[in-house]
Amino acid sequence: MIGKSIFFLVRNRKLITVILIIVTLAILALTMLPSNKLGDHQIYEYDKLGHFGLFFIWTFVFGIYNFARKNFNARLLTIFLAGSVFGILIEVFQGILPYGRNASVYDALADIAGSFTATILLFGIKQRYMARYREMLKNRHKI
Repeated sequence: MIGKSIFFLVRNRKLITVILIIVTLAILALTMLPSNKLGDHQIYEYDKLGHFGLFFIWTFVFGIYNFARKNFNARLLTIFLAGSVFGILIEVFQGILPYGRNASVYDALADIAGSFTATILLFGIKQRYMARYREMLKNRHKI
């Protein structure tokens, strides 16, 4: 089931591109809008968990997007660094822009932890499915 889902996303590059754009825009909206515009929910008590989850999702989607572009030859370090730098830049912008948001080193660390965890999962996916995907491509070209 997981393998079929991964292969589906890797084969449907337009879909994974749209998903990446949507996730990126959602993260930008959630992290750059003034906090009073987002409402007052109990979920904000779990702020670091939210940062972890958002950047886990973004890095995972970005990794699948890169697997799709490069037939699983994407460099995991590049994927991890992209997620981490994205999170750090958001924190820098929160500190610079006058939207009532504050930069936080701990938020950046949660972002990096989410990116790192997603990269570990992507490593496992790459190890498990790369050979199968290449074999599937080879067999498809024989037909």
